[in-house]
Amino acid sequence: MRNAYIKFQTPEDCALGCDALVAHSHVSRLTGDIFCIPWQSLALLDACRAAYSFATEDDLSNAHPVWNFAAPAH
Repeated sequence: MRNAYIKFQTPEDCALGCDALVAHSHVSRLTGDIFCIPWQSLALLDACRAAYSFATEDDLSNAHPVWNFAAPAH
């Protein structure tokens, strides 16, 4: 599984996106407000119109895990 490392554009986008992700996917938060999600979960964010950008290598260079959440199996 490939992962995408993203940063939400606004706190509102973060709340909207995280709600969608925790209900249907796996999400990890890293320091620096970076989120690690499965690549295919980008479609969830696009569907709920949560604005995000991809984290840069500089963003990731000192990032450390803060928390992980996996949606329950249905």
